[in-house]
Amino acid sequence: MQESGTYELTLILGAATLLLWGVRMARTGVMRMYGPEIHRALPRALRSRAIALITGAGAATVLQSSLAVAVFTSGLAAVGAIPVAQGLLLMLGADVGSALIAALLSLNLKALWPVLMFVGYLLHSIYSDTDSPLKQFGRIALGIAMILIALTFMSQVSSALASSELIRIIVSSLGSELLIALLLFAVLTWLAHSSIAILLFWGSLVQAGITTDPALILAAILGINLGNAIPPILMTWNQAAPARRIVIVHGAFKLIGIFICLVLLRLVASLYTLIPGDPGFRVVILHILFNSALILGFTGLVDQATRIAERFIPDPPKAADEHGPKYIPGRGEEATRPDLLPVTALAREVLRILGTIQNMLDQTRDMLVSGATENAQDVNRMEDKVNALFKAVRAYAVDLTRKGLNEQEQRKVTTLLRYTASLEHAGDVICKTMLAIPETMRKDRKSFSEAGQDELGRLFDYLTGNAQLAAEVIMSWHPDTGSVLVQRKRDFKGMCEESAQAHIRRLSEGVSNAMESSSAHLDLISELRWINTQISSIGYDVLPQAEAAGDAGAEILIERAE
Repeated sequence: MQESGTYELTLILGAATLLLWGVRMARTGVMRMYGPEIHRALPRALRSRAIALITGAGAATVLQSSLAVAVFTSGLAAVGAIPVAQGLLLMLGADVGSALIAALLSLNLKALWPVLMFVGYLLHSIYSDTDSPLKQFGRIALGIAMILIALTFMSQVSSALASSELIRIIVSSLGSELLIALLLFAVLTWLAHSSIAILLFWGSLVQAGITTDPALILAAILGINLGNAIPPILMTWNQAAPARRIVIVHGAFKLIGIFICLVLLRLVASLYTLIPGDPGFRVVILHILFNSALILGFTGLVDQATRIAERFIPDPPKAADEHGPKYIPGRGEEATRPDLLPVTALAREVLRILGTIQNMLDQTRDMLVSGATENAQDVNRMEDKVNALFKAVRAYAVDLTRKGLNEQEQRKVTTLLRYTASLEHAGDVICKTMLAIPETMRKDRKSFSEAGQDELGRLFDYLTGNAQLAAEVIMSWHPDTGSVLVQRKRDFKGMCEESAQAHIRRLSEGVSNAMESSSAHLDLISELRWINTQISSIGYDVLPQAEAAGDAGAEILIERAE
């Protein structure tokens, strides 16, 4: 039976769906294995512009997504961990990194998929522990296998599709309407949230001979780059000013580059014919050249672009009352930022509470290390701030629920209110339990062993990292970031158990300081673990309901109930 072009189009759409799922699966595995390390490494990559660019490219290569790097970068900028100019360099590098992954996947690697599928399934099935790196490696192998299967299938179907009269008419029409072609691929990339997948999809069609027009091929590539800049802008639209500056300026760089290419269309398109290799591979290389040109053209302009962005996206005015609400109405007054959407204003206030909890932890850690307790009053004042903000948030959230919010907004408000209560409880534990430990040890002239102090320091550091990541979850509300936070929450649990076991070993070995500080050490581990549960709980709320209700559903509920 003669198959129509419509049927073949349906087949290739199925292959494209498999491709998207494979990219997502591989990216999720990588984020769970290396996401925390990448998150910690990004702020350190600021020693020079070259290192920032290379780090951004490396992070996107590992994560197989420039969007994931954008989420990390904007989140770090929002909390002041990295400056805007360096964040721009990270994102410019990330664009090249994701393009390099596309180039690697476009090579003829189809012979590898059976091995990857077998090994991936074996590792993912054998290891039931979600914390296991081998389980995540299996997930990555399965994802890459799906990508290779999809590309193999698309190459086979594309050949028949290219001979379809219907498809030839459509492609021919796009060839004479390059702007429409550009916008079409921009929309596809935005919907897919993956420039890699759409680029590989387009490369397979070009490889099959669906078009040989360099101008149309270039227009599609420009559209893919435009569509790749849209999700970060939408995700950070209501975030802190530094986060918005990075993604908007990055998008502006893309638009300027696209405009120049359109003005010099024939000249730039001619580069495609000069690139050696198969047509599909040349598509990917042209994409790499475009993003490399952006680096060459705009690296020297990031400082000037940052200053311009500061004029158009200014920082909000500081509230006079540090203990009072800053973004939402308090004590019968109007909010200082009436321009913010109500739910966004609520989220900003919750971020202030989270930041205060983080400062309380830092102060408590300093007292434990130094033995001095002069800062105890500062910590108590911070708790007063947390309590005041919690009351303001609670009142405002209750008021919002009476104003006819849609289902998504209602869920977010409820989640933020519950999370704020968790943070308020964490503040109480810090002041009423943890704060007493350094005072008691000072009076009794006791101290932690050197090994014990190092272990507690690592726990505090990891907990601080989780607090920063929780802030990113609140700002982005993205499931990938939430998944990383949930995984770090579980990792912290393992670290606490290892620290307790190490302390018990020191007791059995008769280490004097360990025996003196035993009660305090174990109490601190317990309290830090409980506080981490409260801080990390927001990660579960952004995960897809289907994932939460799956095999890990029971585990999630147990973890959350700790």
